[in-house]
Amino acid sequence: MRLILITCYKLKMMLNDRLFFAAMVIIPLFITLATGYALRYEKNNSIPIAIVDEDGSSYSNALAKRLGRKEGIKIQPTDRIKASEMLKANKIEAAFIIKQGFEEKIKLGESRGIIDMAKSPASFSAAFISEVISGEVLRLTCAHMAADWVEKQYKKLNKGFDSELEAEIIRHVDSQWEPKPLMTIEYMEMEGKQARKVERASMPAASATSAGIITVFIMFYVLFGSGWLIEERRNGTLKRLVCGQGALGHSFMANICALAVSGVFQLSLFSLLNKAAFGVELFPGVFSYAVFIAYLFAVIAISMFLSSILKTLAQLQAGAPVFALLTGFAGGCFWNYVEMSKEVRQLAMFTPQGWALFGINSLLLNPDDINAVILSAGVLLTIALILLPLSYIIVREQVKH
Repeated sequence: MRLILITCYKLKMMLNDRLFFAAMVIIPLFITLATGYALRYEKNNSIPIAIVDEDGSSYSNALAKRLGRKEGIKIQPTDRIKASEMLKANKIEAAFIIKQGFEEKIKLGESRGIIDMAKSPASFSAAFISEVISGEVLRLTCAHMAADWVEKQYKKLNKGFDSELEAEIIRHVDSQWEPKPLMTIEYMEMEGKQARKVERASMPAASATSAGIITVFIMFYVLFGSGWLIEERRNGTLKRLVCGQGALGHSFMANICALAVSGVFQLSLFSLLNKAAFGVELFPGVFSYAVFIAYLFAVIAISMFLSSILKTLAQLQAGAPVFALLTGFAGGCFWNYVEMSKEVRQLAMFTPQGWALFGINSLLLNPDDINAVILSAGVLLTIALILLPLSYIIVREQVKH
């Protein structure tokens, strides 16, 4: 009960400066908006398109499914009105409308005027996608052309030709495209006279920046919030606490709890506003909470350690922004994490932000990647388990003298 009362008191003191707390939420939102806008033209391996199926036939459904299975294409089934709205909002690169009578014309060998395309004038990928769709339409058309040719040959020989034989021919022709078509296009990035294959993971710019920005500002807020330790050491409060049995330990734990509660509140508020403003889900799953909480305790441990060794509040106020920014830059908080080079990622592993982003972005790219969560959360909790007891020992030894 004493711990809860002290925690509430410390929390009230920390949140007393409402303007500072609000700034720690609003400022990262504005930075996310700016960086998300600036990164909107980043290379992205997933091309969003809308498919409007007005034919509703087995052939149009097969076409949509085949497109959905292709790597790098993200289809959104919808209607004409919603497709137009998404195109105007720049949510898709192009809209492809499969017109009524699609299957019937394919069976007749006609391929003109069966699909309409609407695209953004600034789109560079719509033409590429149209070629991909043309290839799939050709696949359907070729199967029926082959069946028609065999039927003509059977008629010349006065042989019977039934629907089962036609279906068998269509399946045979279609099998020539599996597991790979006879001709493929491979995307390469050219650098001088060398070529290297690029394997990219897909992540929207806003998602890539949101997690990094909030990790930096959590570090900012917690570092400044731990200034109580220096103040209470200088004004003699800690020396008086030593006189009470367990009072120093209760005060130390209460401040950790207060920092944790305020940090979770900051995270939750930022997440809600971020989702409302940009539609970005900061917590892609249950496991992402574990990474964020582990990072929060690691930052609290670092802040407590710095406050235990620094002499004055001015030193903390001067050093906190520098420390948060340096580790933020090194940890990849201001870059698109999935686009960083291997060398930069290795450097990021020397910072708590780097480990947090490793776990969070691994979940954004693959929600089932539990190993990344265990590794990142384990490293961050290890930092907390080392620095928190060490900070308490330093503080206790300081007040004894």
